Amino acid sequence: NTNALIASVNAPDVDPRRFSAMTRLDHNRGLAQLSTRLGCGVSEISNFAIWGNHSDTQFPDVTNATINGKDARGLINDDAWIADTFIPTVATRGGAIIAARGASSAASAASSAVEI
Repeated sequence: NTNALIASVNAPDVDPRRFSAMTRLDHNRGLAQLSTRLGCGVSEISNFAIWGNHSDTQFPDVTNATINGKDARGLINDDAWIADTFIPTVATRGGAIIAARGASSAASAASSAVEI
């Protein structure tokens, strides 16, 4: 996330590990979706990435993701699900939570920020 990078560069006395991008929240949402789809634990998923900012223009990317060392895309074996369900669900989840609750998903964001 650009904001985390800018803050990190402009605060050289602060350990860079103290900065976390809000895309971490989206990353967690993507891991949960993959875990549910594939029936595995989130700790079994590696190399899943979120490209872009914490917004609906982000790109949740399974290209290099693995599940216990096996190609995640091959295990999913459904490019339509990735394109039409997975990517939009992860990218718009924050808005869906706000619409359903009528309130911010700030608690989820805070939880993601402190888990690192």
